[in-house]
Amino acid sequence: MYRQVSVWALLLTVVLRQTAGDIPVDEAEHEQLLTVVPCIRRLCEKYFRSERAMKGSLAIINIKPDASIFQQHILRSFNEDPRHEMGVMVKDASRPHLNASHVTEKAKNYLMLIADSSALAAPIRQLRRLPTWNPLAQVVVVFTAELTPLVFEIEVRNVLQELFDHSVLNVNVMVQRYNTSVLEVWTWFPYESGSCADNIERLRLVDECEYAFQERDPKRNVRAAWVYRERHYFSDYGPKIPKYYHYCPLKVSTSIWEPFVVGNASHIEKGLEVLMLDVITARMRLVPVFSVIDGSLTTARITADNQTGLYADVLQRRTDLMIGGLHENPISRKLLSATIPYFQDDLTWCVPTARHAPKWLNVFIIFNVWTWLIAIGIIFAAAGLLFRFNYVEGLYRVNYTWMLLQSLAFSLSVYAHYWPRRVSIRLFLIGYMFYGLHWNAAYHSFLISVLTRPRYESQIATVQQAIEAGFGFAGAENTLGHFDKPDGVSRHIAAHYAVCRNLDECLGRLRRERSVAIAMSRAHSSNSRAIGEAELYCFSKAENIYTYSVSMLAKKDFHLLPKINELIRRISESGLLGKWQKESEKIRIDHDEDEGAGGDEGGSSGGDGEKSGEGQTILRLDHIEGAFLLGAAGLLLALAAFVGEVLYYRAKRRYRWRDNLADRYLL
Repeated sequence: MYRQVSVWALLLTVVLRQTAGDIPVDEAEHEQLLTVVPCIRRLCEKYFRSERAMKGSLAIINIKPDASIFQQHILRSFNEDPRHEMGVMVKDASRPHLNASHVTEKAKNYLMLIADSSALAAPIRQLRRLPTWNPLAQVVVVFTAELTPLVFEIEVRNVLQELFDHSVLNVNVMVQRYNTSVLEVWTWFPYESGSCADNIERLRLVDECEYAFQERDPKRNVRAAWVYRERHYFSDYGPKIPKYYHYCPLKVSTSIWEPFVVGNASHIEKGLEVLMLDVITARMRLVPVFSVIDGSLTTARITADNQTGLYADVLQRRTDLMIGGLHENPISRKLLSATIPYFQDDLTWCVPTARHAPKWLNVFIIFNVWTWLIAIGIIFAAAGLLFRFNYVEGLYRVNYTWMLLQSLAFSLSVYAHYWPRRVSIRLFLIGYMFYGLHWNAAYHSFLISVLTRPRYESQIATVQQAIEAGFGFAGAENTLGHFDKPDGVSRHIAAHYAVCRNLDECLGRLRRERSVAIAMSRAHSSNSRAIGEAELYCFSKAENIYTYSVSMLAKKDFHLLPKINELIRRISESGLLGKWQKESEKIRIDHDEDEGAGGDEGGSSGGDGEKSGEGQTILRLDHIEGAFLLGAAGLLLALAAFVGEVLYYRAKRRYRWRDNLADRYLL
């Protein structure tokens, strides 16, 4: 009868081969080996017992049809336990495990039966593929053969090292003492006596158990029975993974990536993630030790290369954690473990900010085109009426050009030398002068605001606008994979994409190049020291290339990861992340202010206008250059007309041309 419970564990058996080094085939030796089975079950109950008995463990025992008598006895001892505190399930480790994706709860306990340390690799590989894999679970490894004193320590140390390489530290190894029925339990304590879980230094005997027959002794009133003889040492050493770590180093690899990490290759100043690690390590009594990653690695294509790739330091266990605004990707999910996310960032396009609009248009942009056309049409129409009025009255020599100038003067509320005699004409001129008064007041009131406020060209704000404007695209090599899509926009970007080895240098190009878009982290773009925040414009979130959650990347199944996650969760709930982000951004502000102060000392001035001491805007020539250009154009036109009149007059006298209609306007 098999009993399954909610908190379950895996029990995996590597079946013995009937060769030299396996369980002896002699029946007497078999019997001696079987005497430790009760102790195995008794000690497993001790290590696997949970706070509530019915949630102790579910043992999945892998037994082949040709299983040894020793393995069968272990299976029977668990299955026939009258208390049923541990469920048992039988499977075959030599076959692929069925899909277990529906199981979400992590295993609490593992029991592995092996003949020697070389048989441990295969079951570990199988367990790691299961969604229930939990390197923090309690692991018991049982040697199914007696070990001679010569090979005992080597085999135990090999087992502990193999599991340590897979970040499994809660390990107890059961070995039958040679030529006895005593079962010994050996282990190691990663943080014993100042150690820092970096290598296996000392093996410790933590438990002894012997299931022996006790003879009847009438003098002491003891009846004959099978009894356990035990000795425990576990309390002398404390837990395998303690709460505090006596200031062991926590090795961290990082790139310089504001606002997450601020500094340079020789000195880490601060930053959002640096401040977070300071709190975490102080709470756990660790010391962060930083090493800076080569910037070219952070932009290169992500690969599984454990020699020179981005994750090489962690994969080769030179460091424990990686920070620097990182996020998970399909490769990192296979190779590394990640903390819970604590920040959301965007990969977006950043372009130069729109330049100031040409100032010579200042005197024209006050009204739109249709308003100007209507106003100019009114001037010409009024000039035609005045021309007709003057023709009827016969006061002055009839000339439409002169009447056009009179109409323009009236529309600008300027005095014009024209005194008609008829009341109807005077009433028209009064109305026209009121029109000119309103037009002139509106024009000049808006002109002041236009002249004193900077104007900008249309800002490139979408990928489609950038493509239409002939922009080039640039960014990290590992970003190029986002444009491996069949749509036209992605194909265009990929065809015009330039790889940047140093993203900050690439970002600095926006200061001098007007037609380039850089694929950049939104958080970094607004905090990078390579360029001022006012010098670049990053597209809105609707135009994001990719949105991702920032987290720290750690060694696969890093044993400190659960404690780090717990502290990150507390930090996020406390609101400290927002405070640290502002502090990290302040570093950039201070840096920019220092540069700005240096620039002021040089006497440089900029902006859209000069400011007096009282804050008044003093207009420069370029603010009203449009008016000067318009005046110059009028003078040139008048000069050309004058030259034309002189030439026409001389030609008429020389060739004795008759009078014609043009003489009325030219002479």
